[in-house]
Amino acid sequence: MAGKEEAALKPVSCGARLRRSHDASLREEVSMRDPFLKHRVKKFDLSSLDWIDQIPECPVFSPSVEEFEDPFVYLSKIAPVAAKYGICKIVSPICASVPVGTVLMKEQGGLKFTTRVQPLRLAEWSMDDKFAFFMSGRKYTFRDFEKIANKGFVRRYSSAACLPARYMEEEFWHEIAFGKMESVEYACDIDGSAFSSSPNDQLGRSKWNLKKLSRLSKSILRLLRTAIPGVTDPMLYIGMLFSMFAWHVEDHYLYSINYHHCGASKTWYGIPGKAAPDFEKVVREHVYDHEILSGEGETAAFDILLGKTTMFPPNILLHHHVPVYRAIQKPGEFVITFPRAYHSGFSHGFNCGEAVNFAVGEWFPLGAIASQRYALLKRIPLLPYEELLCKEAALLDHEFSTSSYKDLTTSTGDTHIQHCMKVPFVQLMRLQHCVRWSLMKMGARTHYKADIDATVLCSICKRDCYVAHVMCNCRVDAICLCHGKNFLTLSTDSNLS
Repeated sequence: MAGKEEAALKPVSCGARLRRSHDASLREEVSMRDPFLKHRVKKFDLSSLDWIDQIPECPVFSPSVEEFEDPFVYLSKIAPVAAKYGICKIVSPICASVPVGTVLMKEQGGLKFTTRVQPLRLAEWSMDDKFAFFMSGRKYTFRDFEKIANKGFVRRYSSAACLPARYMEEEFWHEIAFGKMESVEYACDIDGSAFSSSPNDQLGRSKWNLKKLSRLSKSILRLLRTAIPGVTDPMLYIGMLFSMFAWHVEDHYLYSINYHHCGASKTWYGIPGKAAPDFEKVVREHVYDHEILSGEGETAAFDILLGKTTMFPPNILLHHHVPVYRAIQKPGEFVITFPRAYHSGFSHGFNCGEAVNFAVGEWFPLGAIASQRYALLKRIPLLPYEELLCKEAALLDHEFSTSSYKDLTTSTGDTHIQHCMKVPFVQLMRLQHCVRWSLMKMGARTHYKADIDATVLCSICKRDCYVAHVMCNCRVDAICLCHGKNFLTLSTDSNLS
């Protein structure tokens, strides 16, 4: 999901120290060290912060009102350049006319939310020193949290004004390594939106309203049968000084779009999608101790990174020649992250952002890779990749069958987007045909079902089985064709659906 964090959480009051000697279960799930105790971590040398100046800025785009009309048309225009950086910024040419506070306090009836406590320190990432965020147990309204956040900022800097981004970046990493602040709070993954429903709000009426994005005609996610919070429906992120979002990649390698509604800036770090294997290698070899990795190879670090609590300074990436780019996001600006682009960042003070995922045709090849990795880790997928691929292929086939020759050579030719969808679809069909033929030769019987109203998951690897699955008398649940041969030899009564 767009910026969502999935740490194993324990309720504690804000600022309260956890004493694992009083709770055996915490001893197993949380760091053996005091979660708020700062200590020197040799692998992350922050004695000098000169490396900050070595991080280049990501591309910034300033579309006209006309160019801004359709998000997917504009994104396809800038993608050839922006995707190379993994992250980019778009300055909106239109503004919201209804303040965020009014939307959340009046239109949404005084939205209340809880926060997560984020310790401000570095972790060893070893068996006795991992990292975790904790539920604060407090409930806030938007105005309550704003007052507390601003009070803390003024107490630290004796000013309510925004401070230079370069200065705040130094302050953040110095505080993480050597400062006296124990923790901050971050209200993340809040169901809801701060885009106004007022017909007079120009931005709210536009297609860039994140509540509308997943349902637009060029959105792949419009094909999902049910809404998914944070993926098809946006979530709010309300931060304070040094609230952070740890290094992570979007679920299923989806795109993400984040709009900054109000408040202090955010610093983002982004890695190009093509550099993701190098990023994971650095994390596996230079951030995580080998003892905490659950397996070998490429998926070892990916598995822990999915927890979205891994925070470390970008200088270790620069040292190992992994490209890193920076975005300073201000109110009225969108940040786009591209498929498989790892990213992280922090807030310069109180602010409110909103994020959602999206997908276009170019996503399908990377979506296939993500689905394979989820299956290797036996993780339940958030969305049915196979179903989306097949439905989009069926729509494309219908488009070709109902178009004239002139249309086929112009609007629906074999474009790059269509090619990105066709290749994984053909690969899927070839695999399905090969395995189905082999299973039928071994004695499996074929049954066809129409209008299946629920996603069928493989009971072994959790892969979604939209095209076909195997049922046999040796198992209660379905299995995907990847495991079919293994179980068919054990059964004389198997059905291929």
